[in-house]
Amino acid sequence: MSKKILVVDDEKNIRMTLTHCFKEQGYEIDIAVNGEEALQKVMAAHYDLMLLDIKMPGLTGMQVLEKIRERGNKIDVIMMTAYGTIERAVEAMKLGAIDFVSKPFTPEEIRNIVKDVLERQTLKEETLETFKDNIGFAKKCIIEGTYSKAEEFLKKAIIMDVSAPEPHNLLGILAEYRREIQKAQMHYRAALALDPSYSAATKNLERTAQWKYSQKGMELGDEESEN
Repeated sequence: MSKKILVVDDEKNIRMTLTHCFKEQGYEIDIAVNGEEALQKVMAAHYDLMLLDIKMPGLTGMQVLEKIRERGNKIDVIMMTAYGTIERAVEAMKLGAIDFVSKPFTPEEIRNIVKDVLERQTLKEETLETFKDNIGFAKKCIIEGTYSKAEEFLKKAIIMDVSAPEPHNLLGILAEYRREIQKAQMHYRAALALDPSYSAATKNLERTAQWKYSQKGMELGDEESEN
């Protein structure tokens, strides 16, 4: 049975591009031109995934995400943004949007992130084998709100690949969510010690070191959002 994806964007070109991109891969695609329509559709039918523009007239992507979570819908959501950073990322993460993609994106980039998210849905704790599995399962735990378990599997990912900066960056984000800023900075520095070019950790460390601390502009470290 093919996966069903809801594409939500007020830009016609984006909707057409994504529809064509995913229909080629056998996905069933539905579209919504604004937040109000998206909210109606996602609450009336089952979708495996929603691609949601973060800034739209009327209901914004963040407002749509908040409303569907309030109504108990746990659909996986990939937030799309034309901006280099994700505003209110702590709130988005709390609502289960751990996956982001920056516009403009290539067909290959968006296909890869969709593939990863859909594969993550099938992950089970007892069958995790690879570094990627553990990162994916940790993100799944974040979506479900089980942050302690997410931390557990991020630490397992570190053991599996001691040279990878991504789990350290995600541990930093979890620490920020708990308001443990110094601990978060420690994780960001660990990520940069492994890879000084890892821009997500660089931006997060710079932001947390500001005199007036702000969670605005939190970098989640998805490859697609670092371009």
